[in-house]
Amino acid sequence: MANYKSTVGVDSVYYALVTQDDSSAYAAGTPVYLAPAMTITNTPKVNTKVQYADNQPFDAMISEGASELMVEFTNVNLSALATMLGKVYDATAMRMYDNGGTPQYVAVGFRAKKSDGTYRYYWFLKTMFETPVEEGATISDTPDPKSVKLKFTALRTIFQWALSGSVTDSVRRVLGDTADVGFSSTGWFAAVQVPAYGGPGALTCTPTPANGATGQTTTVTITCVFSNALASGFENNISLTDNGTKAAIAVTRSISADRKTVTLAHSALTSAHVYIINVVGVKDTFGQTFADTAYNFTCA
Repeated sequence: MANYKSTVGVDSVYYALVTQDDSSAYAAGTPVYLAPAMTITNTPKVNTKVQYADNQPFDAMISEGASELMVEFTNVNLSALATMLGKVYDATAMRMYDNGGTPQYVAVGFRAKKSDGTYRYYWFLKTMFETPVEEGATISDTPDPKSVKLKFTALRTIFQWALSGSVTDSVRRVLGDTADVGFSSTGWFAAVQVPAYGGPGALTCTPTPANGATGQTTTVTITCVFSNALASGFENNISLTDNGTKAAIAVTRSISADRKTVTLAHSALTSAHVYIINVVGVKDTFGQTFADTAYNFTCA
C-alpha cells in the first residue's frame, strides 16, 4: 500500500567498514552505532542535457554521479572518527592522533520516521567522508550548542548484483518502508543490507564431512557451505572440537570470495575419534542468524 506520509524524525545511524568491493564480491564489517543524529540530507548530483533537432527539443539525457550525504550529529566519538578517517586511535591513552591517514570506505545506515509512525530504512553501501568542521563558542546567557556535520560522498559499488530477472548492476543504496507489506526491518542494523532478488532465502549450512559421517581420513577437508554470504567476521564463529576430550582443535579459517564457503584447515586428526563442527552465532549479510548447530563425524 502506498504511503505518502512526511518524514518527521531520523535516528539509528550506523556505519561499517567496507572490506571488499570488486568484481568478485562486496563485503562489509559488522555495523557500529555512530552517534545521535539531528538532520540528514541526501543530495544526488544529476546532470541533464537536452538535445535539439528540427528546431525543437528532441531528446533529454540524464546522468547521475555521486551523491552528497550531509549528516548533522550532536557529536562523534574520536574512535569512530579515527576509524573512518584512517587515523591512529590509541585505545590505552584514549587519544586520536591526527596523522596523515587514508579515509576509509564505509557503509552508512539509518532510519527516518514518518508522521504515521512507520519508518523508511536506508543503507548507503559505499561512502567516504571528509574531516568535519569543528566549532566552539563561549558560554553566554543563551545556550548555543554546536553540532558536528559529516559530509559523506556516496558512490555506487563496483560489485554488481542480480537486481531482477533481467537487471544486473552496481548499487548506491538499499532502502525499504515498513508500511510496505512484505518488507521486514528485522536485523537491518545487524549487518549491512545488500540486494537480494526476491528477498533473501533462509540461511542454511551444509557441512563436509556430512553430519554423522564415519570412516573419514585424518586429513579430511572440513568445510561449511552457507546458502547466503556471511557478514564480515562471522566465519570465526565456526570451530572444531574433539568430542571425547572436549578439547578445541587448532584450525585456520578461510572464506571464499563470495563469503559462502568456510574452510577449516587443521593438522592431521586422530583415528577412531569423533569430532564436532560447531556453528555458533553465525549471521549472513541480511542480518539473519543461523541456529547454533553441532555436526559430528568420525575418523576411521
